[in-house]
Amino acid sequence: MTELLTLTTLSGILVAAASGFVGSLLTLRKMTLLSDALSHVALPGIAIGVVFHFTPLLGGVALLFLGVVLIWYIEMRTKLAIESITGVLFVTALSAGALLIPEQDLLEAFFGNVQNITHAQAIAQAVISIGIITTALYLLKPLALSSIAPDLATSSRISQSRMEFLLLILIAFTISVGISFVGVLLMSALLIIPAVTAKNIAGSFKGFISLSVVLAVAALLSGLIISRMYPVNPSFAIALVSSAIFFISLIIKKPAR
Repeated sequence: MTELLTLTTLSGILVAAASGFVGSLLTLRKMTLLSDALSHVALPGIAIGVVFHFTPLLGGVALLFLGVVLIWYIEMRTKLAIESITGVLFVTALSAGALLIPEQDLLEAFFGNVQNITHAQAIAQAVISIGIITTALYLLKPLALSSIAPDLATSSRISQSRMEFLLLILIAFTISVGISFVGVLLMSALLIIPAVTAKNIAGSFKGFISLSVVLAVAALLSGLIISRMYPVNPSFAIALVSSAIFFISLIIKKPAR
């Protein structure tokens, strides 16, 4: 039991680090709300996993990957905004998932359940998180450049559509490993809030990326500790700690002159 808790905590640290990293890239690209809507696309996959008795994580990954490909394809064909397309898929997936999944499992999908993370699942989450971080580091320069200076990126022969698609893939995998800890409704606690907080107080680009990772990890660890000390759902604790850190950053941040 102790070994599993340690493995789950280690997995959570890596998941939070990946979430903070990807969240900082989303913040740069001003796509923060996209992750919140996209997380709901995993719900039908989780439902299929529950109904057919296989790991819900696999179903969530499959549906998120399918959703990302569909969003990218529709955007290329129609030129509709990604946020608009994601909004349509969000409502569709939420409705289909809620219809398919039993009520008790629906609550777990919405808010996560750290206690139900198995040994194999924790290892899979850790491996996927390492893959996300490694890929994000490798693509950091083109992803950042295409977000900050699109014209310069184009002149440097960096494909905007390709970078957008790769970022969507990173988001999908990040959500898939994070929903066990915070659920589909509270993914913003790891993906958005730490990155927004870091952007508010960081003094440099590297500091912004690093602080996003640190704050996401701090929120997750603090939430897990609180949930073991008090009868509180870990996802609620993680979300509230993350929000508290954000509001503290508003207080300590010196006003711009």
